[in-house]
Amino acid sequence: MAEALATKDDVVKALGRDLTASEAKQVDGHLLKVSELFRLEARQQFTPGRSTNRLRVTAGALTLPQRPVRAVHTVDGEPADRFTLIGQRLEVPVPTGTMVVVDYEHGSNEIPDLVKLTVAGIVAQLFEADPRARAGVSQRGETRGPFSSQETYAAWAQGAAPRLAPDDVRTAQSYRVKSYGLIVQGGYR
Repeated sequence: MAEALATKDDVVKALGRDLTASEAKQVDGHLLKVSELFRLEARQQFTPGRSTNRLRVTAGALTLPQRPVRAVHTVDGEPADRFTLIGQRLEVPVPTGTMVVVDYEHGSNEIPDLVKLTVAGIVAQLFEADPRARAGVSQRGETRGPFSSQETYAAWAQGAAPRLAPDDVRTAQSYRVKSYGLIVQGGYR
């Protein structure tokens, strides 16, 4: 498992208070799980790494899925110095539709602020959620004399398990690399 995309201090800032003893025991596990969920939805690692992907060439180029690209090592086992890298696009002079295997380094030493804030905010929400929602209750009603109140808890807030809310999903998806070619993931990590 990769490192967390936020820290305890980021969660403390998001909460606006110190962690309780119980929260301090849980925070690291929650940060790791939320970070992995965010990475899966974003399709980005955000931290330095190395990937090998099988990619389809379209119009003499392909888009590398992880960003930023630090270095391309090989394309189908050949040294990368034969190919031109422009941002995320790697020019590969082969016919459209050809599948090639690219080995490259990617990621940044600095995690984007919005990613840190989002991941820390999700963990902070877990700690601040209504205890009934954390227990898994979806809705609750109460009547006292002529007065009644009804509460409905969001599905993503139920059960005290780290999960992304719809806004968090959209934030993560905004980091996806847009491509005109086909990316075939799996088995080539």
